[in-house]
Amino acid sequence: MENTEASVIRERLEKYVENKPFILNPNESTVAKVIKGLIARNNKYGKEYCPCRIVSGDAEKDDKIICPCEYHEDEVRDDGKCHCDLFVAAES
Repeated sequence: MENTEASVIRERLEKYVENKPFILNPNESTVAKVIKGLIARNNKYGKEYCPCRIVSGDAEKDDKIICPCEYHEDEVRDDGKCHCDLFVAAES
């Protein structure tokens, strides 16, 4: 079942980046690790919270860290990657 979940998440993320100025990390093991974390968070909390962020229990705050989190675009723009390395700047 986890493979099916992973495939669904991967497909959603690939579609998400289609028209963005960034891409999924080309390092497959990094992407797989983040997806595994998203599955674990979904199983534990019922939402795909970013695995590199702390779930506080405050629904309003935590909604900001559902993947793709509220912070990823600024992080990629400023640092070339998001905090968990899922999204990286596209080479120009």
